[in-house]
Amino acid sequence: MGYVELINKLETLPREKQAEVIEFVDFLAERCGTSSDKPLKRAEAAANTWNTFNERFGSFADQHSTL
Repeated sequence: MGYVELINKLETLPREKQAEVIEFVDFLAERCGTSSDKPLKRAEAAANTWNTFNERFGSFADQHSTL
């Protein structure tokens, strides 16, 4: 499978699954020592995971608002 086929398959996945794949690729790159901007990638992966959770289940603050 070439890059074009891989990207086409990735684009057919739901957004949260795309985020999981990207996070996994970042993990593999970090593990192999090929990532030069590790802190930024980790922060982006954490933000994507958190945003996916909030989209699916809602924010913790939504249930505990003082308003």
